[in-house]
Amino acid sequence: MVNYILLYKIKKKVKTMLKDKIGMGEIATTPSSCIDCLATDISWEIYYLMKEKDEA
Repeated sequence: MVNYILLYKIKKKVKTMLKDKIGMGEIATTPSSCIDCLATDISWEIYYLMKEKDEA
């Protein structure tokens, strides 16, 4: 079962970090960049890594 509350918290932190990095010029973006999509993808990967760690 997916813990959507944990996933939301992860996504919120990831999105904040991405916005900070973009603001400091550390990550380049294009006009068609989707920051929310990138944050979602990264959040799911972190979530699954955490789940694997808990199961091991």
